[in-house]
Amino acid sequence: MYALFLILNDIHKLDDIHEIFYEYHCGATTLDSQGMGKVLLEHNEDIPVFASIRKLVEGTKPYNKTIISVIKEKQLLDKVIKRINEELDYIHKPGIGFMFVIPVLDCFGSKIKKGG
Repeated sequence: MYALFLILNDIHKLDDIHEIFYEYHCGATTLDSQGMGKVLLEHNEDIPVFASIRKLVEGTKPYNKTIISVIKEKQLLDKVIKRINEELDYIHKPGIGFMFVIPVLDCFGSKIKKGG
């Protein structure tokens, strides 16, 4: 089993991402979240590095969405990751979000369906 985490900065893509999980019959939980980058920018105005980064993110919404999905099979996980990567196009749209996967040793309190 694997836990896929997607930190989605472009919240306008949320419905499209939910559709991908639906398409592959995977459950997912979406949480409101806020990265420390925005908080650091708000508190460190005198640091030159933060001042230059501020210009990049100024005016953007400070919140993002964290999407978590536990997926049982590696093959299905790979398909979901491929579709998310296609949808978000990280290479051409930096800052849209990032994704990582960690192994799940045990899962309690939820019935994991076959495949998803």
